[in-house]
Amino acid sequence: MLRRAFLLALVLVTVGSAFAIAGNSRSGKRAARTAVTAPRTPYAGRVVYVGEGANLYVCGAACDKPVCLTCAAKAEQALADAGVAPVASSDGIQPAAAMASQFELPTFSPDGAQVAYSSVQRHGVYGINVYDLGRRAAISVFQSSDRPIYFSWLPDGRRLLFLAGDGESLKLMMAEARESKPVRILLSGLPLFFDWNQALSESAFHYVPPEEAGPEQIGLMNVTDRDQRVVRVVSKGKTPFRSPAWSPDGSHLAYVIDNKNGQYVLAVAKADGSAPKPMVGLAPATTAFVWAPDSRHLAFSTLKKEGKMSYDGINLLDVGSGNISTLVSDPVIAYNFSPDGRWLAYIGTTETSNTWNVIDAGGGKARKLCNFVATNTESIVYQVFDQYALSHRIWSPDSRALAFAGVILKEGQAPTGSMPPPSVWVLPVDGGPPHALSDGTLAFWSPH
Repeated sequence: MLRRAFLLALVLVTVGSAFAIAGNSRSGKRAARTAVTAPRTPYAGRVVYVGEGANLYVCGAACDKPVCLTCAAKAEQALADAGVAPVASSDGIQPAAAMASQFELPTFSPDGAQVAYSSVQRHGVYGINVYDLGRRAAISVFQSSDRPIYFSWLPDGRRLLFLAGDGESLKLMMAEARESKPVRILLSGLPLFFDWNQALSESAFHYVPPEEAGPEQIGLMNVTDRDQRVVRVVSKGKTPFRSPAWSPDGSHLAYVIDNKNGQYVLAVAKADGSAPKPMVGLAPATTAFVWAPDSRHLAFSTLKKEGKMSYDGINLLDVGSGNISTLVSDPVIAYNFSPDGRWLAYIGTTETSNTWNVIDAGGGKARKLCNFVATNTESIVYQVFDQYALSHRIWSPDSRALAFAGVILKEGQAPTGSMPPPSVWVLPVDGGPPHALSDGTLAFWSPH
């Protein structure tokens, strides 16, 4: 099931409808775009988004002058006339992927000084590129016929781990954020999920070896500047979850194991994978989990039915005491904690659309922020939200707003075929009105 779902995600990133919703579509009144007005108080950080012409843009929360990172030189004048500042060459360096026809998956480096993103050229060559915001120039760090589908900065801001695949298998690779440097293949298989622990210089992985050369397994791989080796296999056999994840402080590793009596268990081990402690018995369906910033709590959910997107609510595990509380009882699509740990944002469902909601991480009554229809690329991120939670930020650094792409619906409205183009939105979590930055299909926030 994991293999089939991951292959489906690969296909949907390439082709698919402009929008994706959890409920059934019905005819109704035309969806109206909320007025574009600047937020009263600027939010911390910047937003990177896929916008006009499938190009990448960076701007602040007001977005009064977005900077285009990938616009071709011949388009610069038209963009300037529209109030968009294009990429400027630095020392004669042109954007590495200026001739590409599509850009995706932008994410800021840990210090916010660089943006990594994927590109695809018209003749089917895929790449990973890094744009230096200070030098206003881009470089190419990877080119191949294999399509990059996910990547994550290492905390040092000098290297990237990424997944690339040919539709049959995936490769976990490491690249330096410098041009003309060799790219290393660390692992191959499908599916393949991972997390990184900087203190240990280790990657936790969950994968099935290619061509069924071995059993599905969870393990730890030590990665040095010269080589890599598997130092521990913590579990073998089918386990219905995606990415193992270290706690934010790096002290513990969470994953799902089969306890061999017909039940799966959410386990928490020491950082080196030793002394695993079974914490929660789980239903035999895919489970997702996300660490809280305090490294003492885990939010987790299990799919209501395999093949569907909605999970059966959200539960909160206190790792120290083992106590479990229910945060959300209704079906959810995806969720993530705010950087300060106070809030949990989650996507709920209605019959015709999705909803953005926030709830106090300690419990209480949830607050709905809006009804919306997600773009297809946003929807793919939501399907594997627990992996993206490790690398791509939906929260502003000050924990006051969310960023997403789609169409916001008025209360009671249903999506129709005549909806306006999707927009990139900044959505305040205090209940204030949403702010549209630009037309766009995917958006993430900077760390600072």
